[in-house]
This record gives sequence, structure tokens and C-alpha cells, in this order.
Amino acid sequence: MLSAKKTEQEISVQLLWHDKELDCESTFMSEDIEKVWFIEQFMFFLSNVEITTDNLNWQRLKLMKTQYQNADTVLLGINCQERKQQLNATALGNWLIGFDNDINLSKLTAVRFTLGVPFASNHLNPISQDSPLNLPSMFWVWQTGHKFMRAEFSSLNEQWLFHLGSTGCKSSSVMRGPKSPCLYPNSVNFELPVVEGEGKQLVLNVNLAQLLKKVVLTQASSCQSEQDSASCQQLFSNLFVDEESTEKLAIDSVFNAVKVKNLSKGAEVE
Repeated sequence: MLSAKKTEQEISVQLLWHDKELDCESTFMSEDIEKVWFIEQFMFFLSNVEITTDNLNWQRLKLMKTQYQNADTVLLGINCQERKQQLNATALGNWLIGFDNDINLSKLTAVRFTLGVPFASNHLNPISQDSPLNLPSMFWVWQTGHKFMRAEFSSLNEQWLFHLGSTGCKSSSVMRGPKSPCLYPNSVNFELPVVEGEGKQLVLNVNLAQLLKKVVLTQASSCQSEQDSASCQQLFSNLFVDEESTEKLAIDSVFNAVKVKNLSKGAEVE
């Protein structure tokens, strides 16, 4: 049991291609065409993160305020282009969710969260918002709001991108936020069973192979959340896993949660 003293705890996050961990020096090969790809940027927002030890009583994580987190939202991932240029510490990336709930992580049975930014803060002026909701690279315009996920990859002679965010947003101009939810919010709710592994540390895996399943990576298949795009529809389908069973969620979801031995990974700073 944890003591009553406030203690910051962490959930590590890692990016995988199937079971291989990816970073800025890694490459992966598309399953549909024999091209080697590398990551230029892979960043995403999670919000409303909750955990449970009995699958009945859910507890909201009290996120620590950092350059990557506010009270509701955490920015995860890496910007490999800016990392190479060493432009600023925020560009180096973050692979930790830090919180100060008094809970025994080894007893967690499930975790749930939203891939996206809450509507109440999604369309506010980013200049006046606290980090990480003030980063221009993760924002479209006030009308559509933030990019919930920004995935950009390159091969030797081609680039591919996926920008997930709300569309069908109605307001008086692109410089005004909508007063009601967008027609296509494009935020995704996940509720994941925690898979028992070799240790007690909780790790949230992001499987890029599941995200890109049945998508041929070419310039033409890039997606900026257009509803009439076949590649966008496939990417949406890959994210919105049919909740047939907890076993399917644990295996086929873009995200899965597992207990492992100590994992030395976190926010990278200068």
C-alpha cells in the first residue's frame, strides 16, 4: 500500500511496430509495399485518463502540471525533426503520464482515456492556453481546434502524414470557435483491460502497425481527417476498435496496457 503522503507516480508510454520499440533512429517497413519508413513526428493528446482496480469504481488521474500536461490533457510522443535541430526542450518529446493519486499501480485492472482534447478547451485561443495546448504545431485554427494526433513519416523519396482532429465544425469564421460540438468530433474513447505481464509497472503501448493496418503508405493516401477519403476511413476504422471482447481490445487495439518490469523511459529534456 502507498503511504498517505502525496507521491508523484508515472505511467510509461512506448511506441511499437508490432513488438519492436520505435524511436527517432528506428525504421519500419510498410506491410503493403516494400519501402523503409522513418518517423519525422508522432505526437498525440490523451485526456480524461481514468483507472480502476475492480472494473467498477473509476478514479480520475490527477495529472501533474508540466510543459506536457495540464489538469485534463497530456501530450505524448516525439518530434524527431526538431529533436535533431535541438530547437527547444518541448520538441524533444514526452513518454510519461505523471500523476499524484494515492493508488497501488500493481493492482490496476483497467485504464480508460480519450484520444483527443476536450471540446471545452479544444477551440480556445492557443496563445492564451497553458502548455501543452499552446503549441502551434498541434493546432489547426480556432474553428477546428487541435490536432489530436500528428503522425508524419518519410521514406527515401516520399512523405506520408495523418492529422487526426475534429471536422464539420461550424462558426462565423475560421478564427472563431464553434459553440456546439463539431459534426465529426473524431475523438476516440478507449477502455483497456490491463494485461498481466512479468512485472508491476504499468506501460501504455501504442502499436503503429495496428494504426496503419490496411493502409498503403503513399503521398496520395495521406489523411487530414477528411470524411470522404478512403485512407482516412480506414485509419478511423483502425482506431475505433469494435468492442466485441476484452481479449480483442487487448490484442487488436492501437493502444494496450500491460504490466512489465521496470522500464527506464520518460520525458526527454536537455
